[in-house]
Amino acid sequence: MRKRMTSLFATALVSALALTGCSGAGAASEGGSESFKVAAFTAGYGTPVGKATLDSFVQEGKERGWDVRLYTSEFDYDKINTDVNSAITQGVDAILAGFPDPRQIAPLANAAKNADIPIFSIDGGVEPNDDFIVDVTSNQQQIADATVASLEEAMGGLQGKNVMVIGHDPHVGIMTRSHMAEEILKKSGANIAGGEIKQVLNPGTAHEESLKFVTDYLQANPKGLDGVWVGFDHAAMGAVQAINEAGRNDIFVTGVDAVGIALAEIKKNGPFYATVVQDWPKVLELVMDDMAAYAENGTKPATNFVETDVTLVDRTNVKDIQPTD
Repeated sequence: MRKRMTSLFATALVSALALTGCSGAGAASEGGSESFKVAAFTAGYGTPVGKATLDSFVQEGKERGWDVRLYTSEFDYDKINTDVNSAITQGVDAILAGFPDPRQIAPLANAAKNADIPIFSIDGGVEPNDDFIVDVTSNQQQIADATVASLEEAMGGLQGKNVMVIGHDPHVGIMTRSHMAEEILKKSGANIAGGEIKQVLNPGTAHEESLKFVTDYLQANPKGLDGVWVGFDHAAMGAVQAINEAGRNDIFVTGVDAVGIALAEIKKNGPFYATVVQDWPKVLELVMDDMAAYAENGTKPATNFVETDVTLVDRTNVKDIQPTD
């Protein structure tokens, strides 16, 4: 099962299934009854991980004989709430939430609750949420601990070091691990460059925004930066570019996600020191199995919040890691 899920995740799947609002008509279940109907959604379909995960869900659901309809947007939750509410009205058996922001899906969550339709979630927050029958995600504390420790190794300690922290609060996971990292850094005696977390406004322009954060800071404080902790790899790449353009070899960067461009940079033994693999194929497998049990006989998950382990990627093991995008 795991090997098949990983393969699906890595191959980008059939292009027709990737279309917004595209439906894969499932085969009829045993006895000729109607197939299990699922409304799947994500507002982060424009991100590599979001697209790969949801495409894999659609494909795997189709192979299980489910009738899956996928709703996507570019972080437009008004559209997501409208689309999924419409699906609920038309009739579905379950909802798959892909990387949702719990703060922005109240309309559809309330509608699902009123219709007694369970929501199965992937990376839907960092604590139990009764809106979800289950939410499976990565362990954010592990991410923060591992990346800060790696930065400490690269810089030769944290006490008195100047570290910029770059996050993106609209994403609950990134927000959580960014503030966890900030807390660890402060408790260890590091100074937060600029006094607070720098906030990327749009994941689509994360590279450019982070490039500007670090470039501007280095121009104003040429000797005042030792490291950059970043909540996701595409933003981390902007920090790496700024450091390279400044001709510095004594400032180190960590990211999260293990995308291809990040792994390539780590292999260069330059500023990019480490990133983290979040096991999205495993997360998807756990959610799919819970949903399959529910589809078969109404069995509900034993717990509504599951955290999966992560893997640190640095110069010692980067050659053995497959990119997540």
